[in-house]
Amino acid sequence: MSGLPRVIFVNRVYWPSTAATAQLLTDLAEGLAVRGWPVEVIATGTDSTVRNGVTIHRTGGGGEHGGMISRARNYRKFLRDAAARITALARPGDILVPMTDPPMLGAAVARAAPEGAHLVHWIQDIYPEIAAAHFGFLASLALEPLRRKRDAAWNSAAGCVTLGEDMAALVSEQGVLRSRISILPNWAPRELHVQPPADELAALRARWGLADKFIVAYAGNLGRVHDANTIVEAAARLRDDPRITLLFVGGGARFERIAQSARQRSLGNVRLLPPVPRTQLPQLLGAADAHLVTLLPAYRQLVYPSKLAGVLAAGRPVLFVGPADSEIARLVRESGCGAACLPGDVAGLVQLIRRLAEDTSLREGQAQRARQLYTGRFTGDAALAGWEALLRRVAARR
Repeated sequence: MSGLPRVIFVNRVYWPSTAATAQLLTDLAEGLAVRGWPVEVIATGTDSTVRNGVTIHRTGGGGEHGGMISRARNYRKFLRDAAARITALARPGDILVPMTDPPMLGAAVARAAPEGAHLVHWIQDIYPEIAAAHFGFLASLALEPLRRKRDAAWNSAAGCVTLGEDMAALVSEQGVLRSRISILPNWAPRELHVQPPADELAALRARWGLADKFIVAYAGNLGRVHDANTIVEAAARLRDDPRITLLFVGGGARFERIAQSARQRSLGNVRLLPPVPRTQLPQLLGAADAHLVTLLPAYRQLVYPSKLAGVLAAGRPVLFVGPADSEIARLVRESGCGAACLPGDVAGLVQLIRRLAEDTSLREGQAQRARQLYTGRFTGDAALAGWEALLRRVAARR
């Protein structure tokens, strides 16, 4: 026996899913197992098994959605099944770590947790506030009972883990003691730790037909919390600049809007590609000259764009489109790893892109500082060490 308490993670998706939370959880669970922690995971899927030292408890289907009704049904099923598994598995002294897929998972796990177990919420995004921000004031009133249940779960826990200061401030505003809040950023995929050689990146740019272009990329999910409008309007203003191409790789609710706008407005400077496997991320991110990261103001405290870590690991300048008082805007300004502009400031974004395209020295300096920021704060090893220290503190409480 290791003498360490058992850690039980709960999330709707886990390996072999390629969803972001599945990849993060797989990295962390397997990393802790290597360090001797007894680790178990409750997730959807079939064929419960042990993989790389992690015991996986599957709850059945529900990992894939066919629409809004299917999504709601899958969420309800997993909340019910996860709570039942916690009731059957968890014992006093265990550390239970629910993530936030599906929404309200933390509250469901808190209700099912046995007395004497330690609860640590790993908060990737903050619901129901995200739904309220999207649907408006009436939705916020209807969702208030869920928020109270969520707050009660947070306040009864041994700890809450947020991805940044803005999220931590909101959690604190709900009554959680700052001493119970830990800030542990999501990390870049480990494949990005070693940067690809220049000839590989040049070959990929050539295959894209963009060998001589200044490539501004957006890689990853482009969802409702992201500012697609400012980006596509900037592309329209740059359409007659033959030096510059905007490359979108991924998917999401706003991805099709970009594609439709590019078609309707004949934006030949916009290229769209499907998502790539995680193993190809180093080449994809490294082949671009700069990367867009974006967040709408209403979601400043509710979401942390984790794609930032990958951009920093790739050693590329960050162009952030988001609120000036957000944590990411401050980080970009203070570290010198890129530049920021407000949502809706199309002229400002166009100016930032053109300046980077024209100033090699500026671009190389920002790229170097981006990589330095990654190695200082956003590596997988740093995250694993932070999590292990947190779990030891929680285990020491009586």
